[in-house]
Amino acid sequence: MPPSAQAVARTRERIHEAAIHLFTRQGFHGTSTREIATEAGVSLGNLYNHHKNKTELFAAIMEELEAEYTAPDTPLAKAFAAFASLDDLETLGAASQKTVKRFTDYIRLIYVDVVELGGEHIKRLFGGMRGRYEELLGERLDGMRARGEVSADDPVAGLMIATIVFFYLFNMEHVFGVKRLFGRSDREAIATISRILRDGMRPR
Repeated sequence: MPPSAQAVARTRERIHEAAIHLFTRQGFHGTSTREIATEAGVSLGNLYNHHKNKTELFAAIMEELEAEYTAPDTPLAKAFAAFASLDDLETLGAASQKTVKRFTDYIRLIYVDVVELGGEHIKRLFGGMRGRYEELLGERLDGMRARGEVSADDPVAGLMIATIVFFYLFNMEHVFGVKRLFGRSDREAIATISRILRDGMRPR
């Protein structure tokens, strides 16, 4: 009897979990499909039933993780949905920390993609960053600018910068293992960054 759709999906999930585990520790070129199959507890032939080669497997994993990373239920997406003023920068900072913790393996795979594959898969994610921010926040930021609550320069870019700074901080902590990059607790660091960015984004 052929395996059920649920069994097939679970096998694919095991293969992806095994590949993520190995890719984030050994790199793309340092990991063989045979190692992935062994780690997943499946035959090499079974792995090839799901992906014709390692390149296709890596691409599928990056596509799945990108969809999860940009989904509306992530901590950062929820923080953006609730964003109402520059006083919410701390909330974005805390949400960035949660997002980095949740997607640490994806971030590690991004570095693998950049170093070994020339950033082939990550260009799509960052290339669409501005558009996602405009879709989520554009109208609210236009309203804030009309009310004189943010500078007339480019508030979308300002929030992109804020998120990039927060992500850099927590990448240092959770991916690179550098604690207290600013010599302060996470909460204090978020507050400091928020004050600096908020003052720079207010109208003069």
